[in-house]
Amino acid sequence: MASELSDQIRCPVCLNDLRDPVCLPCEHCYCRGCITKHMTQNSGNTRCPECRRPFTQDDIRVNRVFRNLVDAAKMHLREHQDLIDRVASPSTRISNLNQDFTQCCTYHNEKIKLFCVTDEKLMCVICKEEETHRGHSFKTLDAAFYDKKKKTTETLETLLGENVLVDLINAQAEEILKTMEKSKALSNQISAQFMTLHQFLDDKENEIKKQLKEEENRILNIMGVNMFTIEEIVSDKREKQGIIKSALEMNAPCEFLQVSNELFGHLDFNIVPDTLYLGPYENYLQFFVWKEMLRSIKMVPHHHTVEHQGNQSISISPSGLSIQPKKLTKIQKNKSGSFWLKTVSSFTTGEHYWELDVGKKVAWGVGVCGCESGKNVNDTVLCFSSDFGYQIHQTYNVGKSIVDLTPQPRKIGVYLDCGRNQVSFYNADKMIPIDTKVLSKPPPYSLCLSPGLYLDGKNSDPLTICWY
Repeated sequence: MASELSDQIRCPVCLNDLRDPVCLPCEHCYCRGCITKHMTQNSGNTRCPECRRPFTQDDIRVNRVFRNLVDAAKMHLREHQDLIDRVASPSTRISNLNQDFTQCCTYHNEKIKLFCVTDEKLMCVICKEEETHRGHSFKTLDAAFYDKKKKTTETLETLLGENVLVDLINAQAEEILKTMEKSKALSNQISAQFMTLHQFLDDKENEIKKQLKEEENRILNIMGVNMFTIEEIVSDKREKQGIIKSALEMNAPCEFLQVSNELFGHLDFNIVPDTLYLGPYENYLQFFVWKEMLRSIKMVPHHHTVEHQGNQSISISPSGLSIQPKKLTKIQKNKSGSFWLKTVSSFTTGEHYWELDVGKKVAWGVGVCGCESGKNVNDTVLCFSSDFGYQIHQTYNVGKSIVDLTPQPRKIGVYLDCGRNQVSFYNADKMIPIDTKVLSKPPPYSLCLSPGLYLDGKNSDPLTICWY
């Protein structure tokens, strides 16, 4: 039936569904574009393409009822095809997938033996060594097969379970409400914190403008007095000239000095220059206001110092904020790997943030370590070396995550969220997120850091915990 209906709305010229259908006196119908093109190609002797009956431009007419029927037929055919697609057998679709499956890698023509967990792709052993899969996690086909089958079985049980999906919908609705409420609370918190900053800046602006006005009034007062004095001299010019001439005719020193002091000693023809000056506030206002602002805000990070562990390969500054590698002895050179230290403070709750100045060091490492049972074990760390770039190492994950950071940051931010049991790394120069990882070890946690190896002086610069 669908095929017959499709034939009835097909244009005899282009053999497609009618578009903007028009009719001729012989009651044959065509697309407007098709019949117009037919007339152009056969000018002077235009006939119906089907019955060959002559017609003119004026014979072409629009039948609105027929046009509506064509549109309705098109919609019906689309719905019919959608229904066929929906009821197609799942086994047929799986059969089609199986037909497309191949046991060999399409890139290297090698037998597929591995499954990339990171990209969720099948691959051969050659694919594993390529740059695109560097640092990814892999499983054998059997291991990946059983994991996937287990998850698929759990999904099927969820779909078959009574009220399970309804419970999931309700739980998701609750999480949506929580997110909306939390977003509103955070928005109010942000507004309050910025309001505090705005108030501080407004008060500071008014304070500095008040100082400027007071200094302006002081200088203008001096200038006004001087101008008034000069105006008085101008008004009594002739009298002053006579007095001065008479005094100049005196030859006795004592008499002249006494008269000159009493009569015109106060005369001053100097101009008071512009001395309005605010000192460093004129060019470095933002810097000095920023320094004062630091005293009015909650300081982050806190003053955390590095724990002295008697490591002879790392030098710790007296403040406990900077560490740098020492030149290794022959015995120490035989020991492979970098040396790590942790901060004195450790945490089990809350959120904590550190910034570390790595400068232009060619090797370093920062992250979070677990301190359970007095043992310090690196959990998740971000490492850099000029040979291998930026990598994130995790104790429970054999693979390493490669991170692309361009340009190279001078400061790294480490944000520990004990409540979510995760750590985030930032390019602290511009507060750009690098990556977030879930921690595997239980709390307490501490910041851990490594200045890298000495590398014959190439990596002798310190690694510093910033303290503002």
